[in-house]
Amino acid sequence: MKKILAISFALALTFSTTVCAAETVVPEKDFSRLDTLADCANKSLPEYTSNAVSEMDGVRDQAKIASGSDMVTEGGESNATCVVDKVDVNAVIYAQHKAAETGSTMLTVVELSAPGVHLENAQVALRVEGVKAGDVVTAYRCVKGEWAAVNVAAVADDSVTIDFPGKGIYTFIK
Repeated sequence: MKKILAISFALALTFSTTVCAAETVVPEKDFSRLDTLADCANKSLPEYTSNAVSEMDGVRDQAKIASGSDMVTEGGESNATCVVDKVDVNAVIYAQHKAAETGSTMLTVVELSAPGVHLENAQVALRVEGVKAGDVVTAYRCVKGEWAAVNVAAVADDSVTIDFPGKGIYTFIK
């Protein structure tokens, strides 16, 4: 009887080990696609996933900027998003000249867009690092090679709300 029991256990262990030894596959997060998209947008992965610009080649002391909340369009709050992108070095130099011309300091320069959004009476709140409530912040949009002033609706701690007439290169000056 002991031999039968021992053989039964041995057979059970033999056949059950193949079943128990089955590999449990835990899927790993695959960031390669996001890395590719971030590279195409000329952004780091954190910049891409948070819709922000935190650094640009050749620019020192640039304020980090990101889209802060839902946009206001057609006079009411919407769930539309303003896309924040980097600009080329020529736009940076052009914005620095505008800041020097006004006797102020350039906080940042970025390209803003809102694909597929009707921008009638639009405003966008942007998170701009280092801005304090009460600071005098001006915003300009490059229109046909010239800087045109954009209405700054509100300035709060780390936030600037501007009127958003359309896609373009915007610079923020303090």
